[in-house]
Amino acid sequence: MLNGDAEPLTVASGLTIRLGIGAGIGISGGLLLGFVLKQAQFLSEDLKALVVLAGLWGMYGLAQMIQSESGLMATVAAGIVLRASSVPEERLLRRFKGQLTILAVSVLFILLAADLSIAGVLALGWGGLLTVLTLMLVVRPINVWICTWNSDLNWRQKLFMSWISPRGIVSASVASLFAILLTQRGINGGDSIKALVFLTIILTVVLQSLTAQSMANFLQVTSQEATGAVIVGCNSLSLLIARFFTDRDEPVTLIDTAPEARKLAEEENVRIFINSALDAEVLEEAGLGRMGTFLAMTNNGEVNLVIAQQAAEEFRPPRVLAVFPRDPQAEANTSKLKIRQAFVPQLSVKDWSQYITSGAVKLGETILQEDEFEARQAHLKGLIEEGTLAILLVERERVLQVIPADEPWQVGDRLIYLMHDPTPKLLKLLSGSSQTSLKPEKLPEVEKVPVPQTTPEMAVEVLEEK
Repeated sequence: MLNGDAEPLTVASGLTIRLGIGAGIGISGGLLLGFVLKQAQFLSEDLKALVVLAGLWGMYGLAQMIQSESGLMATVAAGIVLRASSVPEERLLRRFKGQLTILAVSVLFILLAADLSIAGVLALGWGGLLTVLTLMLVVRPINVWICTWNSDLNWRQKLFMSWISPRGIVSASVASLFAILLTQRGINGGDSIKALVFLTIILTVVLQSLTAQSMANFLQVTSQEATGAVIVGCNSLSLLIARFFTDRDEPVTLIDTAPEARKLAEEENVRIFINSALDAEVLEEAGLGRMGTFLAMTNNGEVNLVIAQQAAEEFRPPRVLAVFPRDPQAEANTSKLKIRQAFVPQLSVKDWSQYITSGAVKLGETILQEDEFEARQAHLKGLIEEGTLAILLVERERVLQVIPADEPWQVGDRLIYLMHDPTPKLLKLLSGSSQTSLKPEKLPEVEKVPVPQTTPEMAVEVLEEK
């Protein structure tokens, strides 16, 4: 409209020039920034963030000087290249970027909305409202489903994205810029464009953002429904737990510092990182931000607690569990961060891993029925207190989770457990035991709930009550 020339070839060439100049400056600047951040050891973490910010401002200004409207492409290209460069302390840079984004968006919304005329919004009438509803209910869902066609998102996640997909400050800023430029050139319609964009923002915030939580709960796409697990510590027990998740096609990643752990994990086809779980970069690369469960189960309970605390503070996964010793001070710290003790109290990862390796365990499963719930629960707790039984997993409403030590059991729960069986292997073979590959089965020792015997004293008490 401003150039007076809307020929397709002219528009395409102008867009290509702007994108090309912006991409060239952004790629070159991103490579230079990545090199500086890797080599400049004298820069502190705070200075690195400021260097990146100054570099982006410089690239944006240079691109704008050469060709107007190419600065945005320069910053986008620089960000892509910088991310691919794997610069150190990248997590801190993203955190700094997030803080700047919140500040900038908050300020811009106030400044842009202050120039908005309410009369201009009302002047749009029913046609403006119908346009916004079409964008919300037709255009945006089509856009999301096309863009996620080959992704691993399920239909519920796509539908949720269609309901709350990004919108807001970018469109508001561009619309305000257009309104200013069109008004300066004496062309009508700029205020109507800005009013329509702000009407879209207002309706989506009121209608979609306020119902986002309810929609997420309805579609079951909240973080509590997140699947998969990151497990710290590669041993026979953790590999057994990982196998249950992988059998359900849920992603599992192991982290261990021992080089020999790689072979154990590869034999079970489980992804593993040979590195320290105290490194937040390792946890991020392991995919903790997308997993539903974090479990620290090395042989050292104190280390497990420290690792779990860091994971909870940095990534806040829905479920954080660790094997750690009972300690009042530790329990106070874990309750604040929502860290729960895994399995049963005072479980020894080393002992149970040794039991599995030596074949001195049975893998069982049981379903808690309503008619014998109390008796079965008391029987299981008795076996746990004896140290002969360790409950590992609970399946509730078709969701498999690592069971916390303080988790109250419910009717219908499917409990998967290990039972210590010190019987020698030869005797097991002679007796016809089928537990050779550790597949869960119903064990008579657990399924048969003992009937409490009545002593003479108990009989007297019953007669007296009658």
